Amino acid sequence: MESSAKQLKSDGIILSIIIPVYNVGDYLERCLDSLISTKGIEDTEIIIVDDGSTDISGEIADRYSSEFGFINCFHKTNGGLSDARNYGLERASGKYVFFLDSDDMVIPSAMEKIIDTADKNDADVLLWDGVTINEDDSVIPSDLDRILVHNGLPQNSVMTGVEAMVKQIEDHNKASMTAWLRAVRRDFLKDNFLLFEKGLIHEDELWTPQVMCHAEKVLYIPEKAYCYRIRENSITNSDSGEEHAKAFIRIMDELYELYTGKITDKGCQRLLLGNWADTYFWEIKSLEFYKFECRNQLPRRKILKSAKGFKNKMKGLILQVFGVRTYCRMAGSSRDKTQ
Repeated sequence: MESSAKQLKSDGIILSIIIPVYNVGDYLERCLDSLISTKGIEDTEIIIVDDGSTDISGEIADRYSSEFGFINCFHKTNGGLSDARNYGLERASGKYVFFLDSDDMVIPSAMEKIIDTADKNDADVLLWDGVTINEDDSVIPSDLDRILVHNGLPQNSVMTGVEAMVKQIEDHNKASMTAWLRAVRRDFLKDNFLLFEKGLIHEDELWTPQVMCHAEKVLYIPEKAYCYRIRENSITNSDSGEEHAKAFIRIMDELYELYTGKITDKGCQRLLLGNWADTYFWEIKSLEFYKFECRNQLPRRKILKSAKGFKNKMKGLILQVFGVRTYCRMAGSSRDKTQ
């Protein structure tokens, strides 16, 4: 059954903050308190989408909604993260949209600058950085830190989304693909039909490149505004290897078509496809793809063709000629910390 706490505002909203919620009673108050502590938050709308929670999450959301006029809570039957995000987007009215995970937090002082920048700019996408936190909200070092920052981007300068991805790859061989390190202009999302694919695991890894490949104006704000929480019972950590592998192939197929069909600059296209192949090499080894039936769906010829550099060309050749099991055995199944 779908319901809303009150009528959404319609004028003068700078930012719609969409928070999908499912059984996060231990974290939701901390998430919302970090937003409420942000100066200028009253110029935003916070849309909580309770996606069929069975714990106290819905009650917490209703309490905050009744107390703060800029917080709106909707309750719906469970449909998953993508469905909840799309549900919130349909009801958003802000100039920009920001998708915040309900077990994470923001840094109020940095979030204030994000809101101010969103008010004064008309870019398609605003980017910022993040930090990793633990269960006690303390900032901790993590292997994820290198994908929580946009190293290689010029600060406070406008570029295209493709340029932003390319500059990051040139700098450190990675482009940040998380939905929550960016705010996207709402009209831009709707005009380009950029929704999250329902039922897809790790949907950010498809949605974010789609957004960036369509974006003509991207602005990087050098602020660590987001706090990504590492917790053991998260959706990411609960995925089975085979489910992840199937979703990964599905996403990578879409990205190949996106890069070859949307990007006209051949230099940028080659770089992105080279990174696409790098990602395949890493995941095939990391997930031990040889264990799964979906290994037969791997586009081995495309991987070999896209690979850049002698070392990766050899990886692609081994994968193509000898198969997945031999590649995994030669590459090793342990994670390479340089990836």
